[in-house]
This record gives sequence, C-alpha cells and structure tokens, in this order.
Amino acid sequence: MDRRIFLAAVLGAAPVAAVAGPGRDAAADAARIGRAVLRAGAAERDAAGLRAALGLDSSAEASLDGTWRAAIRADYAGGRIVHVEDWVLARTEARLCALVALSAGAGA
Repeated sequence: MDRRIFLAAVLGAAPVAAVAGPGRDAAADAARIGRAVLRAGAAERDAAGLRAALGLDSSAEASLDGTWRAAIRADYAGGRIVHVEDWVLARTEARLCALVALSAGAGA
C-alpha cells in the first residue's frame, strides 16, 4: 500500500475512493495494518486510550493538517517508530491505524 493512500485513508485527507484508485480499499488496508499494530502490542489496545494518546476527543475527526504532519515528523525525528510486518511507522501512524481497526470492529 502506498503511504500517500494510507495517510489519506487514515487521516481523512481526501475521499478514499478518489485517492485509492481502482481495486484499492485504503480504509481496509489501514485496518489491516491497525490489526497488525494491535497484535504486536505497538499501540494502546482500546479506542479511548488511542484517542487520548492522539489528542482526540470522542467527537473529533482526524484530518491531514499541519498538526498530524508535524506529529508524524516529530515521531520520526525522535525515533518514536514501530516496526510492524513490512512497515516502519511513526507512533502516530500506528495509533491511527489501530484506531481505524478498532473503529471497523476488527480488533486484534
């Protein structure tokens, strides 16, 4: 999965269908990665904990804005990364994928 598609799906930057292209389900890909993150214990295991760690309240919607970009850059710069399957993710990215997986009812 392309990182641009992943970020768009997870962060709601653009309609997933417009970015993912034919035959791709970016939200499903993010949920798959999120399940792997949860199985690996690389993020909080409950939606409330993930939202708190991400600074989201229960009604907030994530969007690809300067805040998320800065948080992801800061994670990489600070060495706050997780290795899950073939992915190297910023801690923020891992948490967002885990939240997508939990929101989709996918769990670990």
